[in-house]
Amino acid sequence: MFSFKKSLILKISAVVFLVEFLVLTSLGLFYTELFSHQIDEYLESSIRLPGELMNRRVLRYETVADTDAMADILGDEFLEGLIVGEDGHIYFASDPDHVDKSIDDIPNVDSSLFANNSQKLIRTTEAGRPVIISITPLSAFEGAEPFFHVYIKAGVNNARNAKLRITLLFILGSAFCIILTSLAIIGYSRRHVTAPLSKLTKNADALQKGKLDVEISIDRQDEIGRLADSFSNMRDSIARQIAELENANESISRNEQQLNALIQAMPDLLLVLDKDGRYQEIYTSQTNLLAADTAALKGSLLHENLPEDVANSFLTAIQTTLETRTVQSIEYELTIPIGTRWFEARLAPINYTDGRQDCIWLVRDMTEHKDLETRLLQSKEELESANLRLTELDQIKSALVSSVSHELRTPLTSLLGFSKLILKNFSKHYWPLAKDNHKLLTKGSQIVENLNILIHEGDRLTRLINDVLDLNKIEMGYTEWRKEKITPNELAKRALDAVSGQFGNNPALSLVSDVADDLPSLVIDGDKMLQVLLNLLTNAAKFTSEGVVTLKIYSPFTEVVRFEIADTGPGIAPEEQERIFERFHQIGHNDPAGDKPHGAGLGLAICREIVAHHNGSIWVESVLGHGATFIIELPVK
Repeated sequence: MFSFKKSLILKISAVVFLVEFLVLTSLGLFYTELFSHQIDEYLESSIRLPGELMNRRVLRYETVADTDAMADILGDEFLEGLIVGEDGHIYFASDPDHVDKSIDDIPNVDSSLFANNSQKLIRTTEAGRPVIISITPLSAFEGAEPFFHVYIKAGVNNARNAKLRITLLFILGSAFCIILTSLAIIGYSRRHVTAPLSKLTKNADALQKGKLDVEISIDRQDEIGRLADSFSNMRDSIARQIAELENANESISRNEQQLNALIQAMPDLLLVLDKDGRYQEIYTSQTNLLAADTAALKGSLLHENLPEDVANSFLTAIQTTLETRTVQSIEYELTIPIGTRWFEARLAPINYTDGRQDCIWLVRDMTEHKDLETRLLQSKEELESANLRLTELDQIKSALVSSVSHELRTPLTSLLGFSKLILKNFSKHYWPLAKDNHKLLTKGSQIVENLNILIHEGDRLTRLINDVLDLNKIEMGYTEWRKEKITPNELAKRALDAVSGQFGNNPALSLVSDVADDLPSLVIDGDKMLQVLLNLLTNAAKFTSEGVVTLKIYSPFTEVVRFEIADTGPGIAPEEQERIFERFHQIGHNDPAGDKPHGAGLGLAICREIVAHHNGSIWVESVLGHGATFIIELPVK
């Protein structure tokens, strides 16, 4: 008995049978339907023929009463024929008893079929027998009203029998084709497919047993021939690979010797330990770095050669490496025959094909590196100590600056007060006495000018001291911050009111404000932020002889309020745009006239400290010759 799963012939036969069955069944159904349709068309045209011939005056009306003539036209399927007038009267009939009767008196004839003047073809059943009825109107000429209707009834048994014969013919023919084709294919396949494949199977079994001298001789150009060529090529390839493996073994042997030489030349230790901490292999050219002799270490456990705490830490590292299958690094200190040394070890897992695992250790002596690291750590501590000392000196400096500034302010206040008092008394009591003496007037004018210079410079020195004190207090953390909730619109109004007089003295310079509505409130020190805005607006006025200074406040994105103070002055060079926020740095040289009043160079430094305290940022954007824009961004929260 053949097994279907193991027999290619049976599988091919089944596929061929299935394909032929599907194809022939499809063709049979198609042609059966086609011939059935043609038989139906022939039957319908035959039953219409008497009416059409009578309409063309080829056939006489009384022919319907001649059953032999009607049988010649329709065959033995003819059942009944009538010539019916428009009034429903029967003039001619195949059954003489129906002549001169009304159509309503004839059984099995539906008088409603003559209701309109169209040609009809009806399929129906009478007494369980299928019949076909044709009604054809007769008229004198085309388009005229019909005066007769030709009623022809015929059976369809002959047509049904013809269809049945055609179906049986296709079934028998298809079965014959399927059987004949299957037998032919099975015979051909057995001779030209399975027999060569059986021969190739025997050759493959021989190759599997190592018989590389087996002959594979199937001289064919088809797929089986190419398969035989593939087997032959595979045999030759196996022979070549065996030769290559032999050469590779020799190469591996040489590489092992070279690797051993390399390991011996390395300054590091190479150890192989199993999961229990047992030494498997030891490669080193510096045996003095080992805890014991190489021969004594190999095959022994870590705990037999090292202190217990060190051995435990090593065993934990091995287990971590094998469990995670990742490279691990450890540093450790170990006392060996040459002294206490620091080592760095890198551990990597070795996974053998049999499931066994070992751990390879690459150990490097890093005692010198560790000594260097210790010295660097000491240097770092010394630098931190020096930095702490510098911080203390900076605090001392700040305290000294604060003390000196306070000490300077008291006598400076006295000098300014006496200078202003002298100027007032001199103007009140001296000028009336000297008005007629040219020499006294000249000397008096010089005294007044000198007193004004003394007062002006005293005021400038006072502002410098105040700025130094303010900046020093901010840096030292001594400034008291009075946070309050304030709207940007209110802050802008206070700033604009404070500088309006300065802009009023210069008709060529205008002050413009652009403050957005519905800006969120800020929680800030209002006085300190007002000081920032006043400083920036005053600077803009000082360095812009004519044009426009604009204060713009808006919210570029959520939770941020931006202040922009823009002028149309000479601008700021790119290399100066960051330095202007440094202490005591001034850019008065940018003024072409050179007559602008200059401060101490501390205003912008103070502004940056105040803005930074509010977690904001300040910067300048400028193109030389096209003005400058100072920008402040403050967070809402």
